[in-house]
Amino acid sequence: MDISRKWLSDYVKLDCDDAFLCDKLTMAGIEVEKIEKNSTIPEGVVTAKILSREPHPGSDHLSVCKVTDGSEELQIVCGAPNCDAGKIVPLAKIGTVFHTEEGDFKIKRSKLRGVESCGMMCSEKELGISDDHEGLMIFPEDTALGVALTQLYPGDTRIELEITPNRPDCLSMWGVARDVSCLLSTPAQLPEITVPECDIEVAGLVTVENPELCPRYIGRVIKDVKIGPSPDWLKERLESVGLRSINNVVDVTNFVMLELGQPLHAFDRATLAGGRVVARNARAGEKITLLDGKVIELEPCHLVIADAEKPMALAGIMGGENSGVTDSTTEVLLESAVFKSSHIRSESRSLGVSTDASYRYERGVDFDMAETASLRACQLILEVAGGKLASKAMEVAAERPAEPVINCRFARIRELIGTTVSNERIVDILKKLHLKVENISADSCVVTAPLFRLDLTREADLAEEVARIDGLDKIPMIPVAGKVCHPDSEDAYAPLRTLRDLVIGMGFDECVHYSIVGSASALCDSRFEKSDLIELSNPLSPDNGWMRPGLLGEMLGTVGRNIARGNRDLRLFELDKAFCKNPAKFPEERNELLILMTGRRHPELFSAEGEALCDFYDIKGVVETLLEKLAVTNYRFVAPEKPDARFREGHALVLLLEGKVAGMFGELNGKHANSWRSSAPVFFAQMEVSSLLDAATHVKKSCKALAQFPATTRDIAFVAPETLAHGEVIDFIRKCKAPNFESVRLFDIFVGDDLKKQHKKSMAYSLTFRNRERTLTDTEVNAAMDKLRAKLAAELKVELR
Repeated sequence: MDISRKWLSDYVKLDCDDAFLCDKLTMAGIEVEKIEKNSTIPEGVVTAKILSREPHPGSDHLSVCKVTDGSEELQIVCGAPNCDAGKIVPLAKIGTVFHTEEGDFKIKRSKLRGVESCGMMCSEKELGISDDHEGLMIFPEDTALGVALTQLYPGDTRIELEITPNRPDCLSMWGVARDVSCLLSTPAQLPEITVPECDIEVAGLVTVENPELCPRYIGRVIKDVKIGPSPDWLKERLESVGLRSINNVVDVTNFVMLELGQPLHAFDRATLAGGRVVARNARAGEKITLLDGKVIELEPCHLVIADAEKPMALAGIMGGENSGVTDSTTEVLLESAVFKSSHIRSESRSLGVSTDASYRYERGVDFDMAETASLRACQLILEVAGGKLASKAMEVAAERPAEPVINCRFARIRELIGTTVSNERIVDILKKLHLKVENISADSCVVTAPLFRLDLTREADLAEEVARIDGLDKIPMIPVAGKVCHPDSEDAYAPLRTLRDLVIGMGFDECVHYSIVGSASALCDSRFEKSDLIELSNPLSPDNGWMRPGLLGEMLGTVGRNIARGNRDLRLFELDKAFCKNPAKFPEERNELLILMTGRRHPELFSAEGEALCDFYDIKGVVETLLEKLAVTNYRFVAPEKPDARFREGHALVLLLEGKVAGMFGELNGKHANSWRSSAPVFFAQMEVSSLLDAATHVKKSCKALAQFPATTRDIAFVAPETLAHGEVIDFIRKCKAPNFESVRLFDIFVGDDLKKQHKKSMAYSLTFRNRERTLTDTEVNAAMDKLRAKLAAELKVELR
């Protein structure tokens, strides 16, 4: 919002410069965005007296004058017809710079037709005061000499303010003046409003069919008005804040809106069918052409101001093209109304129409100001357009809103703002803000907030008012003291953060999906039936009315979208909440971890190795690595007891932690990927976070030096029953605790036709031995291997090869 310093000074005395005023406003929460000075009188122009006037010897229209500014006498050559001796005029002395549209013009000592001139006497047009260029500007005879014209005509300063949505009272000159008067401790006073009495009632002039959206409507009729240009003072006020003059009546409505914050509209009563207005909802099929030429197709939700037949204006937003006054208007119906702010805001945005009026209505206007603004507009219309009142105030109003009554405890105010402001100072500030303060005691007072302060509803609001007026710079800077109540290890979120960081460190990208999903996505996880889902009682959309029971459904949707856009090499995970209605399956709310991978194993490589796709052992390795990082040791992988529809049959394993099921991993069932444009298999692991964290051992990280002695390896191969699992072999070898044993790995499984018939398979392992203090000999390694081979044959019933 723009305000004019000169206009503001009509209501409050401003004994300060622009910088001080703007600093006070900003520190009080009314932020100054921009300052623009519009004075056109340059520095160096002073009042001076013409002592004598002689004809120019070389010209019949120039004069040679002797001029004094009270300190020196100068010779000026002038062409004005009224440069007579004894007159006091403006004098631009040498060095004065005029800023014109053609460029800068500097006054210099020069000769005109051979006669020296040491300055220039000026007209009003040359000074930018008016368009009068008929002669010199003449001052009264008692004007002091040598006075800078910038003091006599200080010009104006336009100040752009950023008004927060909770302060609609500051969207007017009077609203800002109230705060300025408090900040500067000077009284603020509105001009006296006097309107001739009129007792004429116009029956049916105003009708309100929807009082909820229009709680107050005041109409007054003024007849015999004469539409014409506005007086200079009114034009100056509007132009000072960036508005152009239209005509005297329209300018008055704009002036009062800017002065008091109450939007008004002047209808040409001759264009109103029945000569009356109705505030109602639009009817289906109605249209209106606004003042800006935009055609609006109205709907029943729109509030309009209509005459007896048709809509004439969008209530609180903009008038229709035929509703405003014209040069032929003689009778005006003046509207001053209060509309529901939320409705105006919604309607303005839905129609894409925003005006100064809607901007104020959206934020809320003062219920009481509607009457004051109507009287003020009547006063000014009668002053600038003539005419006379033809009706009393015809008003339709709902019950006046109650003013908030707030108990203000002085100690609580000081506690909230952190300063030692006195009780008297608190009361003084509240009174200067035009708040009603009563029942003042040593401990508290009772404050009634007026209706123009819609933001004051509680004690904390009063504390804010005291703080910003008393000075936010007075609030002491207190160092923030932090206290650690519990170690980070006791933070319930810390284990989840650690787990998330581990998965990210393994090269996976985190996904975040909505917890509210559709039934198809929820039932994509075959562990659940519809009866297991938690259904929302009031969903935002009928397509998304269930809480997700697991993370699989939404993750598959993300994979599908990525593949559709050519992103086929994916490493994704999500760690988040899942919900289940069936306590026999899962708790109502739990954390789940889903890790998914598909596409090339090493897309960064350019060789043939870069084309190799991920396989089952990649997802198995990811799970094993995660368990290792969590220091989980007591785990096993077993085949599922029955097929799981999430996975391809025969290509999945169940994760057991301490003998309990903690998750499952494997290759995605192809039915979920039928529509994807990718032939690469998808592998994923779905694990219960609580089980992972419960099994994790919290051991201190330690490091040990690299072994300085070489390792030696031995291979062992055997034929085993096809039911013998690799995990059983690994566990058995480790339990044997062969001397100097370090590690074991499987490097071959073979099932030929003959072995297949016998329900057997061939397995080959490589064992590593190392002593960290010396180099091992073949003799001791072979001895350890012989014992191990014998135990394998005896206890696992394998045929050594």
